[in-house]
Amino acid sequence: MRLLLTLQLDPARMQLISGFVDTYLRLNAEEKQVFETTIDRMGLTDDEQEEYMEIVTSWAIEKAEKIAINLLRKGMTVEDIAEATELTVERVRELQTQSQKGN
Repeated sequence: MRLLLTLQLDPARMQLISGFVDTYLRLNAEEKQVFETTIDRMGLTDDEQEEYMEIVTSWAIEKAEKIAINLLRKGMTVEDIAEATELTVERVRELQTQSQKGN
């Protein structure tokens, strides 16, 4: 994580790495706790802490969007998906349109 914070990658490269992490780094509850504890002990500067939060937030949004797309494919309503994923209804509709164009 410290390496990611110091590289100052552009958004496209960060998205590529976050996709890799999301696909291959599956943490259970205990491992997530260890990860968070390790981050807390790293002694990040304010700037690094802010960058860390941006990375984690972008990973969470990407994961929510993937879940939303899967739920759309299963026929769940846009409103229910928005509530379940905490995405906006507008964003779920955008994902719906994108996934329909991709089919």
